[in-house]
Amino acid sequence: MSADNQSIDGLVQQITTSNNVEVLAHTLRNTAASGRDVREFILASSMSSGQDPLSVLDLRINTLGVLYILSARLNMYLNAQSGVQGPPWASVAQFCQVFDPVQARFAPERMVMLARSLARYAELQGNAKLAIPLLYSLATRLPFTPSCLSPIHPTLLLVSLQNKHITPEIIRLLIEHPINDLYTYFSVYPEFNPSYHDNLLYHYLGGIILTKTGNYTAALDYFETALTAPSTGNSPPAGLQLEALKKLRLVQCIALGGLQPLPKYTSPILTRIFKGTPYQNLINAFPGSPHPKDRREGPSSGTNRLKQLLLKDRDLYASECNLGLVELLVAEAPKWIIKRLTETYVTLGLTEIGRYIGIDNESQVRALVLRMIDSRIIHATISDSDIVTFHDAPGTADVSIEDIRTLLGDIQGGTLSKVSVPMLLEAVQAQSALLSELDMDVGQSREFVSKAIKMGGGNSGMSIGSPGTGFGPGGTFPDEDDYPSGSTYSIDREDTMVFG
Repeated sequence: MSADNQSIDGLVQQITTSNNVEVLAHTLRNTAASGRDVREFILASSMSSGQDPLSVLDLRINTLGVLYILSARLNMYLNAQSGVQGPPWASVAQFCQVFDPVQARFAPERMVMLARSLARYAELQGNAKLAIPLLYSLATRLPFTPSCLSPIHPTLLLVSLQNKHITPEIIRLLIEHPINDLYTYFSVYPEFNPSYHDNLLYHYLGGIILTKTGNYTAALDYFETALTAPSTGNSPPAGLQLEALKKLRLVQCIALGGLQPLPKYTSPILTRIFKGTPYQNLINAFPGSPHPKDRREGPSSGTNRLKQLLLKDRDLYASECNLGLVELLVAEAPKWIIKRLTETYVTLGLTEIGRYIGIDNESQVRALVLRMIDSRIIHATISDSDIVTFHDAPGTADVSIEDIRTLLGDIQGGTLSKVSVPMLLEAVQAQSALLSELDMDVGQSREFVSKAIKMGGGNSGMSIGSPGTGFGPGGTFPDEDDYPSGSTYSIDREDTMVFG
């Protein structure tokens, strides 16, 4: 390494005069005989004139050089090394917003180093939330697409959750840009390389954020991705994957009213461990559970069993940061009890419904039923005498005469304003009967039969009822055995860790 590279003055000169970013990246990255610690100290030092090198460099034009200086100075300052002064916050914030992604991609590990220092440095400025928009800029602008996962992504979500500050931009990132690629690169600093932990942590934290904001469908996808992420080598599933399974099951009950099948490639170790936890008993007692003996259904049962289980294991749920979800599950249970009642009853009084869900206050029961009607969870009406009548789904609703005309042509008279579904079925059956009668008449026609036989004769070998040309042997559709053997597919998923 030349003498010019042994001082910050020489490095600044190379940064401002170099017209080859790749060569400059090699110069800044190469620690040579000096060693990493010496190079970091040089990058974090002031110029011989006393000037701050950041005041000499353009934050956008000299992105690569500024990135090395900023990340080195922040890292050493936060670790209280050699009395290094932290950079001006304004310079840090401006750089994160205006950096050139093309140059920054020559040193992605330095971007990760910078990102992991931002939260602590923002806290020293008196407001840790200041780091969130900067991390968002780094996470979305450094990779080639917003759906490309970098080690900065889980840092962004973790800082957002720790500071209870979830921005609309983060929600849009999670929903509109699900991960479909991993930003991979080689780094001389292994601790800043992307790992399977980044993928696992990002999807686990993403599921938590989406659950907190009521985006349950997307949250289930994120928890499932974390749950089914393959481990590295032959190592067992990560502890965080068990936590993802717990939250997945709770959210399924809250949002869907019961459990959904897990992917076939879910680790059996995780499902076996889960069955031995209090969460399994809680899920079994939920109204949508396939275990009626655990639900203890019947009038006046309500959510008593769920409440008992919550009280019994409350400390466990709190220690695992799931108490809020479990309480929400118990609160949502009456809604799904009512949903199950629609499968059995046509009418029920509000008082009777109250006995089933364990609510004595008739006004509260009415309000709950009305909310369910408004959200289309059930289809029902409440009479003046407080009788709830359950209706079928919209598929059985009346249809307009225009729809009938489109399907069957005009109806005799054409004076009806609406036609019910039974009337439509009756009309269809009548048309089917006419078609059957016409088919019989045609089949009895000697002239038609003789012509059909004549057309099917000759050397073609065809006869009435033969399959004709098709996709498989003899004109039939292929069976599974007709497909080539070994035509299987595999699902490649990025390796993915543990969040307390």
